[in-house]
Amino acid sequence: MIRKIGVLGISLLCFAAFTSCEKDFSEVGTNVVTNDKFETGEILLDVEITPLDIQKVQADNINATISNYWLGVYNNPNAKKIEASIVSQLGFIENPNNKNTDTTVFNLEKVILKIPYQATSTGTTDNVTTFRLDSILGAPNVATSIQVLQNETYLNTLNPNDPSKKNTYFSDDEYAGNVVLNEDGGIYELKPKATDTVFIFDRIDRSISLTNTTTYKDTIRATNSQDLNVPFLAIPLDLTTMKTLFWDEFQSGKFASKEAFDNYFRGIKIIATGNDGSIVPLNLTSANPVPSVDFLYTRSDVDGTTIKNTAKEVFSFPLSGVRNSVYKMTDATSAAPANNFLIQGTAGSMAEVKILGLDLSKPELTQQFNGDFDDNLNDYDVDNNNFLSLDELKKLSNYRMNILKSNSYLLINDASLTFYVNQSINNNKSTTPQQLFLYQNKDNGAGEISPTHISDTYTETGTFGGSLTLINDDTPEKYTFRITNYITNLLAGEDNFTAEPLVLKVYNPTDFPTANSTGEVNTNVKTYNWNPRAVTLLNGDEAANGTKRAVLKISYSKEK
Repeated sequence: MIRKIGVLGISLLCFAAFTSCEKDFSEVGTNVVTNDKFETGEILLDVEITPLDIQKVQADNINATISNYWLGVYNNPNAKKIEASIVSQLGFIENPNNKNTDTTVFNLEKVILKIPYQATSTGTTDNVTTFRLDSILGAPNVATSIQVLQNETYLNTLNPNDPSKKNTYFSDDEYAGNVVLNEDGGIYELKPKATDTVFIFDRIDRSISLTNTTTYKDTIRATNSQDLNVPFLAIPLDLTTMKTLFWDEFQSGKFASKEAFDNYFRGIKIIATGNDGSIVPLNLTSANPVPSVDFLYTRSDVDGTTIKNTAKEVFSFPLSGVRNSVYKMTDATSAAPANNFLIQGTAGSMAEVKILGLDLSKPELTQQFNGDFDDNLNDYDVDNNNFLSLDELKKLSNYRMNILKSNSYLLINDASLTFYVNQSINNNKSTTPQQLFLYQNKDNGAGEISPTHISDTYTETGTFGGSLTLINDDTPEKYTFRITNYITNLLAGEDNFTAEPLVLKVYNPTDFPTANSTGEVNTNVKTYNWNPRAVTLLNGDEAANGTKRAVLKISYSKEK
């Protein structure tokens, strides 16, 4: 895309590339490529990178649809260790009937927490479909400790301090409750496998008699809409505890209504701990199969002591209502190398990106154009490093525009900000973020910072960029953002385009701006992130990183 820049003296072209005026370029816009009155060039502007630690992110499903709830431990030595846990309410079952009568007897056999993995079919052989787990990170052969606890914190969709507003839960929120629901009060060792399509347990054979204790092997499966057995997580829960909390209360007022149930049993906490292991995404919005706590029981039709018929049945309480992710973060084992910086999703790290302006000490920038570059510089407070900041560039450009009578034209063709990957650390595309995102922290006038979209995200969405570029479709190389509109308007003095630093983060599906029914764009950046991947990037130090340093490149056409 080509941007118009304005009427400036040739002697100022090296930083006139950042200004615009009212001159209409319609008369030359269609001839720039073919006529011989223009020549092209580029300017590189240095950037300063400052790492930012993320303390917390929004993680609830009240204000957004969350596609991935991660569970497990991911210890990337070059990033923060993540212990990812889940808190969720349970859905309500109306009138669960387990009341024994003269003709019907109910026996609770097993209680399990069942959550399908996100998996992709890899083919079918002899009517057996195999799968591959999606997006698993870390070491799946190393066990991660999982405990299921009763949550005793009431999860509310409305803000208790202002019920007219929705509530918000962050990734570092804490929840009361220490009652362990795992079978025998123990620990479940998570080693996610694509072959976990069947859960086998001992079940009493109720067809013999009501007092029989003989068991047989029974199986539980999770099937999708194609009636295929899919991989799933199955954590056995303690039969005695769950019988007391649920089964024995089905006929009480605690299960009389959804409101009563939500207040009585406020949900579960699925807590992951450990020094190493793997982290796996779980889709708690899955409709088929549904994540749930299943009460497996046998219903026996009797005539006195005679068993007439038995049926295996289940009460299934879905994981629904308010849910939240919990990210416990621990500092990286290895800090980023000198002149590098880390970008990590979830409650990891971001970076502040300050565009520094024009370094007057570089002759290649000041002598490539005609004219006396130093004219009027004394009117501005150029720092001791012989450097023009963005604000100084803008002021000087506006000043020169007012006094020069030249008819020299300049067109900005492109402004791109590029960050190169440290390939000695990140050489695997599957564990590297597939996309980063760029926005701006702006002063909202009330002494607070508001995360705000830069203009190119909604005016030039298709070319904004930020996706990972690969070498030979395999090795991570760089991320590039096109911010032509932002840079052009920034240094043209547009009121809404300020020089406050940009912020670089791991992309989340909630990041891009949305528009209301009238087309008005919401420029507020949401503070969600559920992508645990990390990447180490090279900073803007030219001496250390050379041509792969972080840099802003301005491409332009100027009149000869």
